[in-house]
Parts: sequence; C-alpha cells; structure tokens
Amino acid sequence: MLSPMHRRAMSLFAAMIVLAAPALCAAAPSQARVVGLADQQAASFTHPKLTALPVRHARLSVAWDALRYGWQREEIDEWMRTTAAAKMTVVVTFGRSRTRPFSLPPAAEYREQARRFMRRYRSVREYSPWNEPNLAIAPRNYDPRRIAAYYRVLRSSCPRCRVLGADLVDNSSLGHWMRAYLRQFAPRSRPKLWGLHDYVDVNSFSSWGTRTMLRLAPGAIWFTETGAIIRRDPTRTNTGDRRDLIRSGSARAVAATKRVFTLAATSRRITRVYIYHWRAGRSSWDSGLLSAAGTPRASFDVFARQARLAAGRKQPVAGGPVAPESPPVLPPAPAAPTPPRPSALHCLQSPRACGTAP
Repeated sequence: MLSPMHRRAMSLFAAMIVLAAPALCAAAPSQARVVGLADQQAASFTHPKLTALPVRHARLSVAWDALRYGWQREEIDEWMRTTAAAKMTVVVTFGRSRTRPFSLPPAAEYREQARRFMRRYRSVREYSPWNEPNLAIAPRNYDPRRIAAYYRVLRSSCPRCRVLGADLVDNSSLGHWMRAYLRQFAPRSRPKLWGLHDYVDVNSFSSWGTRTMLRLAPGAIWFTETGAIIRRDPTRTNTGDRRDLIRSGSARAVAATKRVFTLAATSRRITRVYIYHWRAGRSSWDSGLLSAAGTPRASFDVFARQARLAAGRKQPVAGGPVAPESPPVLPPAPAAPTPPRPSALHCLQSPRACGTAP
C-alpha cells in the first residue's frame, strides 16, 4: 500500500504529464523532415537570405519539349549551374509545352525528349513525369494511361533515379484521378513516391486533399509545391471545385505557411516540403517569401525556422535508393551575357510557374 507521500508524488507526476501534453502536440508541426524551395528563377538561389539557410533541395518545372528551343535551354542551363553551385539536390517535373497548344505528347516523343534532358543534365536523379495532370480541363490532357506511360519511360530511362508517380494538385478531382491512375499499374508496380500541391488545404485550413492522398497513394509523399497565396487571379473552376475555398492575402500568409508544416507533420510518410516561391514578381500569382522589393515577409521567418529545424536532424530516405550524384555536366557558361528575352519564364508549363493563377 502506498504511503501518503508516494500518492502525492504520483499525483504530481500525472499532473505534469497532462500539462505537458498540449505543449508536445503543439511542437509536433515544427518537425519537418526536408525543406526545399520550388522556384523557376536561377537568381533566387544566389540570394543571401537563402544561401544563409541550410536549404539544399530545389525543384524545377520544365516543358517536356524545352530542349528543342535555344532560349529555354539557356534558362535551364543557368538554373542548373546556379543550383549546382549552391549544392542543391534537384527534382525536375515535366509538363506542358510553352510554345505549343496544350496536349499530351505521344509516349515515343516524350521518351526522346526526356532522354535528351537526362543526357544533358546528368546530375539530376529525381524526376516527376507530369505536373498537375488532374488540373487539366480537356480529358485528352489528363489521360491517366498516358501519364502512366510517361512514368514508365522515366523509370526505364534512369533505373537508379527516384521517379514520382506524378505531381498532383488537391482540387476536387484528386481522388477520382488517383484511383484511375492507380488502375494503370499492377499492385506491385505502382509508384512508391508522389508529389502533392496542397494549396487548397493550406489556404483554406482544411485537410481533405492531404488525407485523400495519404489514403490512396502508396509510399512517401512530397509537397513538391505549396505555400501561402498572397495574390492570384480568379480562375475558372467547375462548380463546387475545392479551389473556390482558397482565401488569399498577406494577413493570412503566416498562418498559411505554418499550416504547410502542420499538414506535413500529420504523417511520417510526408518527407519533403518545397515552398513555392522565393520572391514576388509582377505577375498575377504571388506566394513569394519575399516581396517584389526583396523585403522578407513574415512567412519567410516560418520557412527559415523550419529549414533550420529540418537540417538539425538526420533526414530519412524516401522513394528507394538513388545513385550518388555525379558532378554537374552542363554546357559552358556563355562568354558574355545574352540580351534578355521577353517572357523569359513566361508560360512555363503550369500557370503558377509563369506567374498566373491556376
């Protein structure tokens, strides 16, 4: 039988546990695993505010036929040189052409261009076959069978690369499209790594998209594009689409950025977070961590804190083994700067990548 002193000690210990529990729960969202930056501008990766942070992961979204055009090759070359100098691990997502009407290319044509890209940028070992296929309006542009063919092209072209199943957006079609896509694979051959753009969850303080992806997608999930939306153009959506739930504005940016990491902490399967993007421009889409004038916004402090927290722990490996990175193989830098071209990063495959709303 316990003495009164022992009973008081046990009661005090139990009370301490109860009081500590909320604090432990509140701390959980800060435990992001890998924090990276999704950004189309090479100059972003030389900014002193970014180079001072332990951010070593970058994402680039490119047109599937980009290497056919000299001006696009120059942009990508510069981006690759800059991120290589910053010692970034790069993930590349292919998507719609910047020069042709939107349509999914034949698998043979996609294979030719994807292998050409891999030969030119040999240090890249992480790929996604298509950007936001479930966002396309015309059925011919979101065909799950065609996207699955692209996935198999990347897997066969680079067996030691990490290949995501696709980069999906958390709109209302997410569940339907994912189920149709998974039916294109035998159970054992389904992708084990996925990308999610959870803008709706983050900017509406919901969780349906993240929960749906966790329920349907086997394996690990990366938030390959996410962030607090400051400004965007109204977009045409189907009646009742979840994107209508998005609420934007600078007053909500800090809470929305924190929400990114709260959602990432809901599952250990969510292993990377790429914030889009670094600095606001003149376009109608703005989710930048810095203003157009280059001033850090309050959301930058959230990003910086999470990057430092993530760097303080050993990072888990998601998506299987990957070959050791070789030194970047890039064309030599031009001897003199070329004149700036209009729309240098305009209309890059997804509306957000060129600065317009989804």
